[in-house]
Amino acid sequence: MAFDPITAAIDAVKFLATPVINHFTEKQERQKAKLESDLKINQAKTKANIEKIAMGQAADIAWENTSIDRSGWKDEYWTLILSIPMIMCFIPGLVDYVRMGFGALENTPAWYRWAVGIAIGSAFGVRKFADVMNLKKGE
Repeated sequence: MAFDPITAAIDAVKFLATPVINHFTEKQERQKAKLESDLKINQAKTKANIEKIAMGQAADIAWENTSIDRSGWKDEYWTLILSIPMIMCFIPGLVDYVRMGFGALENTPAWYRWAVGIAIGSAFGVRKFADVMNLKKGE
């Protein structure tokens, strides 16, 4: 068998290039594995966050349903109290009393107005009361 310089050169290049190629191939595989691992971690975190939100919403719904079931007569009482000034506004002789009454309420201590607001919010459900207050603010 005769010495073939071209074959020898190709074999030498293969011998020298193989470790370099293997190095870069292994590096790419490690990067791919890391990306796949990061993706799985992010997917798990996202799934956990979704489950946490769903559990929180379920708890909120359960709390509101319990609140409604246990409200008793409070919501009827506050509906009646809140309706009286509205009805009085349609009776000409009572309109001034409504104005004076609300003027008097404006002069009560802030803590009292907050306490009444909390009582009303408790009777109708805090979320519904907050929704009404946000509508009033234009939100």
